Amino acid sequence: MDFSLIFQKIGLPDHPILVRDLKPLSDLDPAERAAFLAVWQRIPAERRREILRVMVDLAEDNVDLHFHAIMSWCLEDPDGAVRSIAIEGLWESDSPQVLRRLLELVRGDADMAVRETAVIGLGRFAYLGELGELDGELARRLLRDLLGIVADQRQPAEVRRRALESAGYFASEDTVREQIELAYTAEEQERKESALVAMGRSMLPRWLPTIARELESRSPALRYEAARAAGEYGEDGSPLLARVARLLGDNDTEVALAAIWALGQIGGESAKRVLKEATKSENEARAQAAADALAEVTLDEGIGGSTRGLHPRNDHNN
Repeated sequence: MDFSLIFQKIGLPDHPILVRDLKPLSDLDPAERAAFLAVWQRIPAERRREILRVMVDLAEDNVDLHFHAIMSWCLEDPDGAVRSIAIEGLWESDSPQVLRRLLELVRGDADMAVRETAVIGLGRFAYLGELGELDGELARRLLRDLLGIVADQRQPAEVRRRALESAGYFASEDTVREQIELAYTAEEQERKESALVAMGRSMLPRWLPTIARELESRSPALRYEAARAAGEYGEDGSPLLARVARLLGDNDTEVALAAIWALGQIGGESAKRVLKEATKSENEARAQAAADALAEVTLDEGIGGSTRGLHPRNDHNN
């Protein structure tokens, strides 16, 4: 493939990046790596970022487009922002090679933003590990490394707390539960927020009362994370449904949207009634979110049950 010809136009800063221009870059063969990088690295860093962002968006919307190879190669890009976008673009990957590379990035990348993005990306692999869909030795290494990052004072606070969030899927382990408790009782609110994320991912009944309490927190960020955590429980979060429903009228739009998402995950007739009413909201964003959540509940019931999503999440106030 002549990559020089492909990037002749879209490599230019002011040229629109069109789907037809990127289609030839879908499903590249590993043998094309060197030829691709030789051209790719001549493109200015800012433009490389723009192209990757478009690829990420296109892959989410079009199941026929697969840029996994390029995202994997761009984990070695000299620009930190490009590496971060590449990690986001691999959010569906279950490749052991990607897992190992993410662990390397968390441990040694010079860019702190890349470390944080990488440790968030490890959450998917932790989820697969807890489901038994990851090689046993790799899952054990991942758990060990995540706990090591949580305890590593040399790591930035953001990286450490994101490691706890990813470790939340392994909360059947005593050490993980202990770390979640420590984070929740810490003075720093950011650690408490991450504890709530981990609680939701654990799906352990022991933390339902804690989440219920934080759904009424004075802090919008804590209410947001508590709503997200309730949604992570799926139908097991039904004891929290009434409290979550009250957040649909929250003054903070992000909190309200998180609550709407959570109701869609919890499901059931009560959730559907609340969501149906919310579709009449004068707030366009809330009405649309309610319609989407209602459609998801209906779809899940049609296929016999819901699944826990791992799409990248937008953190409140981040």
